[in-house]
Amino acid sequence: MIRQFRPEDASSCCRLIRVCLDGDPSYPPAVRQKILTGETALSMDERARLFYVAVHELENGIAGVAGLDMNEIRMLYVAPEHRRRGIGRAFVEHFKSMVPSVLFADIFVYSSIHAAAFYKACGFIEKGPFCFDLGGELLPTIFMTFPVRQR
Repeated sequence: MIRQFRPEDASSCCRLIRVCLDGDPSYPPAVRQKILTGETALSMDERARLFYVAVHELENGIAGVAGLDMNEIRMLYVAPEHRRRGIGRAFVEHFKSMVPSVLFADIFVYSSIHAAAFYKACGFIEKGPFCFDLGGELLPTIFMTFPVRQR
């Protein structure tokens, strides 16, 4: 079940994000460490104040967390033990239904290199590489879009 993030979810979501980042080989080690250092329950709460954050809840806890800021997917993490069960795709479909096509032509994401195949399988189109500068450390991503408006 996908539902909106609640403050009591912060610690569980933070742990899930940490596990996912640790397992993503596309992050350079220095970048991974920099991101992990800033990943706290407080930072998770702050994200939820800045943009829409949703969780995928199972009987035994949170299996995924994702965020949407206007028409940008800002994060999407699924616990390794729950991958390939449709949770990530359910988040994408949830977000597609939320983005008003009258306002936005596309949904976009800066995907990690590791996650690009997932987004392609969800119908996203690869537009090209993009690097973010995180205080002198470069984070390579792939800019991808999904049309929500018929052109």
